[in-house]
Amino acid sequence: MTRHPDSPDLSIAPEAQPQPRQPHTRAERILRLVRYTGVNLVSLVIDYGVFLGLLNFTGLPVLASVAGYAVAFSVNYKLSRWLVFVGDGAHKSDRRLFTEFMATGLLGIALTAMVTAAGIHLLGIAPTIAKGAAMLICFVTLYFIRSRFVFTRLD
Repeated sequence: MTRHPDSPDLSIAPEAQPQPRQPHTRAERILRLVRYTGVNLVSLVIDYGVFLGLLNFTGLPVLASVAGYAVAFSVNYKLSRWLVFVGDGAHKSDRRLFTEFMATGLLGIALTAMVTAAGIHLLGIAPTIAKGAAMLICFVTLYFIRSRFVFTRLD
């Protein structure tokens, strides 16, 4: 079948092989951390908004905490790929990147649930404070894992 000369070419070209990249410089690592912080602030607003809404609606702080994290997770994935880890992990398939990111997300949900529950039930602190502690712990833990294992660079 021939294509009309005025119609756009919709054929799928084979993806180019990723080129080896030099390791991040100190300035690049700092900029990436700043972008990661911005992406996580957006995610935090979504996470905390869902958390507060469900907490007021259900009165179940651990469930509300996990649900907020889960909703914000999908936004975080898209923004992380688009703004933070641009080109990192290009040697991995989209399916593999998402699977690895999802695994870190499941770790984040588990950490969120454990820290929130421990804060409320063991330490007797307010649910909002426990959720804040969970967010901070997840932020640091997941940045380390994602930057070193999920969104790796070819050397």
